[in-house]
Amino acid sequence: MMIKSVQHTAAAGDAAALGLALAVARELHPPVRRAAELAPAVSQPKQHRASGRRRTVRS
Repeated sequence: MMIKSVQHTAAAGDAAALGLALAVARELHPPVRRAAELAPAVSQPKQHRASGRRRTVRS
């Protein structure tokens, strides 16, 4: 891992310096475009052979 020097113009106004932290993070990790995610092909639901009335079990 290499150390990178970041030049920023954001002022550290609040106690947490959130604006400064976001500016530095944006510089270190620029947004990357992702490929579109494709949904898998959905198969047809299986049809039951004996749809309708069920048989009763007799013993």
